[in-house]
Amino acid sequence: MENQKIIELLENMTIEEKIGQLSQITGEHYVGKMDDEMVETGPVIAADLMTGEFLYMVGSIIGVSSAKATNMVQSTYLEKSRLKIPLLFMHDAIHGYKTIFPIPLALSCTWDQRILEKVAEHTASELRAAGIHVNFSPMVDLVRDSRWGRVMESFGEDHILSGDLGAAMIRGYQKNDNGKIADDGVAACLKHFAAYGAAVGGKDYNSVDMSMREFHDYYGKPYEIALKRKPKFVMSSFNTFNGVPVTASEEMMKSVLRGMYHFDGLVISDWGAISELQNHRVAKDRKEAAELALNAGIDVEMCSTTYFENYKGILEQTPQLMREIDAAVLKILNLKNELGLFENPYVDEDAEASVILNTEFQAFSKEVVKRSCVLLKNEGMLPIDKNSKNILIIGPFSKTNELLGNWSCKGQFTDVISLKSGITALDSTLEVSAYEKFEDCPPEKLLQCDYMIVAIGECWNLSGEGHSSVNLVLEEEQRMLLRQVKETNKPYSVVCFAGRPLAMQNVIDDIPALLWCWYPGTQAGSAIAELLMGKDTPSGKLTMSFPRHSAQVPIYYNELSSGRPANETSYSSRYQDSEIGPLFKFGHGLTYTNARYSGLRISGERISENQDVKISFEIENPSDYDYSEIVVLYVQDVVSKIARPTHEMKKYQVVPILARQTVTVEFVLTLDDLKYLDNNLQLCVEPGDFKLFINDLNHPVCSIQY
Repeated sequence: MENQKIIELLENMTIEEKIGQLSQITGEHYVGKMDDEMVETGPVIAADLMTGEFLYMVGSIIGVSSAKATNMVQSTYLEKSRLKIPLLFMHDAIHGYKTIFPIPLALSCTWDQRILEKVAEHTASELRAAGIHVNFSPMVDLVRDSRWGRVMESFGEDHILSGDLGAAMIRGYQKNDNGKIADDGVAACLKHFAAYGAAVGGKDYNSVDMSMREFHDYYGKPYEIALKRKPKFVMSSFNTFNGVPVTASEEMMKSVLRGMYHFDGLVISDWGAISELQNHRVAKDRKEAAELALNAGIDVEMCSTTYFENYKGILEQTPQLMREIDAAVLKILNLKNELGLFENPYVDEDAEASVILNTEFQAFSKEVVKRSCVLLKNEGMLPIDKNSKNILIIGPFSKTNELLGNWSCKGQFTDVISLKSGITALDSTLEVSAYEKFEDCPPEKLLQCDYMIVAIGECWNLSGEGHSSVNLVLEEEQRMLLRQVKETNKPYSVVCFAGRPLAMQNVIDDIPALLWCWYPGTQAGSAIAELLMGKDTPSGKLTMSFPRHSAQVPIYYNELSSGRPANETSYSSRYQDSEIGPLFKFGHGLTYTNARYSGLRISGERISENQDVKISFEIENPSDYDYSEIVVLYVQDVVSKIARPTHEMKKYQVVPILARQTVTVEFVLTLDDLKYLDNNLQLCVEPGDFKLFINDLNHPVCSIQY
């Protein structure tokens, strides 16, 4: 449709129809529940307005899936809609639609922007084939507290990496780098603005309280980076920020998001968040809640109807809001036009099956699983010796196919390859047995086995939205299983499935080798089997620190320097009943390659506005594996006017290295990389020394001066 036609359409709309375009509801009000085709991810909507004219004025639908279902809803809607403005369909495909990839926290452990972009591209293809236009992803909330259930949706504890990976997924979903949407792309929705991952106590929906320096230097940085890829939507967060619910915060939504970060797309509330302003006790009733949100600049109301219920009274009091309403509606109409919905609001139902779960997506999913698993510990027990032919898998995850993780959209457990199935299919010469409990294993099977794999972890539905936990340790039954296996004196390793870092101090001595698999998705078993059997090497590195004990969180690598740094004395910044530091650090991850670093070179010892510093070195891969080495450069500002982090990740590379080859790696460090925000929110850097670290946070490789 030509732009002039869009303007004419807007001018022909009633106020009710405009407010309708700013309203989003669920799809069952048009065609009934439809088994497996309606997904609700929040409280049930009040049914007060779900009849009559309102139903045929709304602008978008959440949670409807499949070409058949979206076509049915669209057809029913357009039949009774006065202006025939097509619906937008939106969904939460957080790590895949039907082809389920590893959870985002696992994806981040690849450190590979190209991988995340491709994951988003394949997800977008499946979504569009199913008639869905907008995806509520990526989530770039910075998280330092693994008690928070939604940590599984995050990219971890580093602000730069989180922003980079979010930007990559926006490119992938929209299949464009300039804010436009390709024919088979979907509109990306960056979430949750702002600082949702910093909820007090790691408790979902809780308040957030921090300085604006902390926000702009760290928690706001992922949004700032990712917004440069121009997502069509931003979702506001549930939490309060320094006392004001973000959904009602003109400072955060207008001054920061629109002003400082230059976002000019659509802002959508989270599920029911506008009506929940009453629960925050900043609004006395639904009318005041709607007015606060409209004033803050929330364009689309998700799954509550306060706008439509109260627009008349609000506009009578503040008629100037009509300009903002018109601007929001015009953006919605332009998006629908860009998606081609005015010409063709439907999707080809016959073509859907050829896209969903296709072989290309499955093969790529398998590769991504291998790249996202992290080998946390290995005392020579992995890979499994080729002479071990009788394999015993034992534990609650030994043969289950419930390995998708939370927020798995339309993924089905029946499509998932279990650990036992993956190992069995990999090598027909192996005899593979699997039991959920040690007691279930016949004594003769135990005697005959050459090698044992212990499959443990946290059940998939214990992480995700609304699933925060105070206890991050394994269940006692699983701890007992590890002790029982150790007492057999058989060689063994451990694979762990979880949606978050767990506190493993009380069992780590009973684990000779630990492969952390997160929740891997559809191709779980086939990929993990190749890693265990040595067909490929693990290569992921942690993007979130693992605590020793639950009470250590939040714990993160870039903590501020303390006046009494942690040491073995009582009067230092430590816990008296725990070893210092995390069990496994940010950036930790082993491989089978025994890669060797050598030949460090630095272009100069001084850095300035006009002179960068180049750091280069060689990495030798003496193994028979082709793999990707993750290389991370950290900086420590030795002396500064305000307390600075002990280390800060500034550069990283994912370096492909062929077997028996050596590659050269080069980093370029600029003065901008050394700058930070002072307490007046001004970028600054003081003359002095800076220590540089490559991968190892304990040993600097060189120093430079400014």
